[in-house]
Amino acid sequence: MTVPSLPSTKPTDAKKTATIGGKPLSTWLKSYRITNQPRRAAAAYGRAIRFGYADRSAKLQQARQLLKNGDYEDALVLFEEYLSEVSGDQLAFNGRASARLAMDPPEPKQYEMEDIRKLNSRNSDYAPFIAPDDPSQVYFSSMRNAGKKRRQVNKITGQGTSVIYSAIQDSRGDWQEPEPILNQEMDGSFEDGAISLTEDGRDAYFTRTRYEKTEPMGAEIWTIKRVGGRWSEPVEVDLGPDTLIYAHPAISRDGSRLYFVSDMPGGFGGKDIWKVERIGDGWGIPVNLGMDINTAGHEMFPSLREDSILYFSSDGLVGYGGLDIFRAEELEEDRWKVTNMGQPINSNADDLGITFYRNREAGFFSSSRDNPRGYENIFSFVMPVIQPVVAGTIGTENEEDLPGNTQVRVVGTDGTNMQMDVEPAGTFNILLEPGNDYTMLVSAPGYFNHRERVSTKGLTESRQFNLNITLKNAERPMIFNNLQFDAGAYQLEPEAQAELDQVVSLLKDNASIALQISAHTDGQGDETDLLILSQQRAEEVLNYLTEKGVAPERLTARGFGGDRPLKVDTHLARQHLFLRENDELTPQFIQRLSRGDQRTAHQLNNRVEFSIIR
Repeated sequence: MTVPSLPSTKPTDAKKTATIGGKPLSTWLKSYRITNQPRRAAAAYGRAIRFGYADRSAKLQQARQLLKNGDYEDALVLFEEYLSEVSGDQLAFNGRASARLAMDPPEPKQYEMEDIRKLNSRNSDYAPFIAPDDPSQVYFSSMRNAGKKRRQVNKITGQGTSVIYSAIQDSRGDWQEPEPILNQEMDGSFEDGAISLTEDGRDAYFTRTRYEKTEPMGAEIWTIKRVGGRWSEPVEVDLGPDTLIYAHPAISRDGSRLYFVSDMPGGFGGKDIWKVERIGDGWGIPVNLGMDINTAGHEMFPSLREDSILYFSSDGLVGYGGLDIFRAEELEEDRWKVTNMGQPINSNADDLGITFYRNREAGFFSSSRDNPRGYENIFSFVMPVIQPVVAGTIGTENEEDLPGNTQVRVVGTDGTNMQMDVEPAGTFNILLEPGNDYTMLVSAPGYFNHRERVSTKGLTESRQFNLNITLKNAERPMIFNNLQFDAGAYQLEPEAQAELDQVVSLLKDNASIALQISAHTDGQGDETDLLILSQQRAEEVLNYLTEKGVAPERLTARGFGGDRPLKVDTHLARQHLFLRENDELTPQFIQRLSRGDQRTAHQLNNRVEFSIIR
């Protein structure tokens, strides 16, 4: 992390006595860490260990730097070795878990990300914040050297002075040139960063780090007010003794609560996140957010999402290396449900300072990923909206007009229970939600109810489900084309069973009806034999339906032999060019057909029909 460092108030370990060029070895090792050069830092720690560097934590630090490099297997080995020497170290335990997580990560989330080039510079650009009163405006911190004023180079980071900027996105989506929000001197005496605003956009809080002879004196939280389109002179926020760190403010929407980072006593090690309530014109006693959030590492850059969810970065919790962004939902006082935001938001580099658009899973954050110098850049992110839609057309077998009160009822596992009228043209269009199962029941007077099922589970992108539904007229016998029997047989073939499964579904969707099963033969053969055969076929169908759960009292079975030739309807006439609507397939009619057409006509007569009897 190369953003302005938060100076440590902890004393130097007396063991670190080795020197290079007159400076303690620990200084050189630390310099690589704070300037975000994990590859150099890991190599330096490795050399120090080989040459007998006395501090046992060097192995832990080397492992943590390897984690930031993405060298997960080597990091895991070092974490294991360190834990065998120093048991009970929280950072080592979490580091080992992080290496294992990174080696076998869960599926990345579907965020789409983009490096915002018009906001980024050659130096660090970090901690974006979307203006709550104007979503087209973004505040962010930058250590760029651009601008009219000459800037003194920070001797710790090697970059320019950190300044808070704002940028406006126009109606075409283009970003205008960022501008500093304060008339700030660039003499290196202080740096500003990590801003947070109240909901009305009138009060802002930010971090200011002051320097004396290039050495950081401490980080403080300052506040400004916007009056008449301009920001007032900054005023320091008094939160405690001057010797401590107070940084990275996150103010609640109404300005009544402030979250911040500090190393004050009572923490868990490193820098912790605290909160404090406003009392009158001042602030109360800060409270640590507790062990669910804070660790022996560093917890930094808190941000609020409409006051209900806290986001922050940590290098002490289980993650992918460096600082990861976490989501924290408060369950009760000082207890939180903390979740790593996962890839691709998090990486093996430092990921920090997230901000969201209101009511959208979209916004900005900063990360040092893919930057060879370890500098942060600002990225946008958006979770694509997954919108399932079911669209369809409803028609009838004989192309009759739909009744005016044809309806579709939708019931879903998400609690959906809605009913809608279908357009006269038979079309409908319904928005669904991802991750659910839906049942659609189509009803129309004079027609059998029809059921369709659609599942939106597992969708990774928007999808339209297209349904073409044909309603069966309840006043005409139903005939299923594949419900056929071999000559002289009554056993059901697999194709016939599949057709009968449709009848089972139809009876389930129309619970109040009872059906007569009417079996017919083609009329070729002895009349008595054909009558017996047709009765066997009707009973075979009845037995199949009852075995599938249909109540026997809803069914009757009767065989008619070959006494009732089929009368051709519009649907059959469209399927067979040698037939016309209302043709009756009598022996005399069939005799006039060609041989091939005769076989087809006999097969059509050899049928099973279903009729409503109540």
